[in-house]
Amino acid sequence: MEAEEVLQRYAAGQRNFCGINLQGIYMRGVNLRGVNLSWADLSRASLMDVNLNEADLRGTCFKESFLILANLTQADLSYANFTSAYLTLANLSQTNLNQTNFTKANLTKANLTGARYLISTNLHQVIITDAIMPDGKVHSKMSLWKQTGICLKNWTKNGFYNCSHVKQ
Repeated sequence: MEAEEVLQRYAAGQRNFCGINLQGIYMRGVNLRGVNLSWADLSRASLMDVNLNEADLRGTCFKESFLILANLTQADLSYANFTSAYLTLANLSQTNLNQTNFTKANLTKANLTGARYLISTNLHQVIITDAIMPDGKVHSKMSLWKQTGICLKNWTKNGFYNCSHVKQ
């Protein structure tokens, strides 16, 4: 399905797009508030400045997608896959992050205020520079978030990093 058809159906009142294949779709600055895209495939999608407020995104695949400036406030992101996705400046406040996969995602300057179930989230190799965490704290250094704490990046000559864990 193409972006134009999704937007036409949404405008006509359809909200259920469960399981749909939208790989590589391009949408910018559109309103999809309250949409059900659970278990849909939006891998390699460009969804910059898209309003997905209160959306059902359970199990949705956003692998390698661009969600820069996206509004995901109060969305259900449980079991969603954001592997290698760009969520720079995205608003993820009040979201359900139960079992969400953010492996290698870029959450630079993202807002995670009030996000729930972060402890069950896969945050392996996540970039959280200047992100607002659920407790309201801002991380001002380039860092990788892990379930056990923060892994501060100390770049070496070959580009690899050494980690030192800091308890939350």
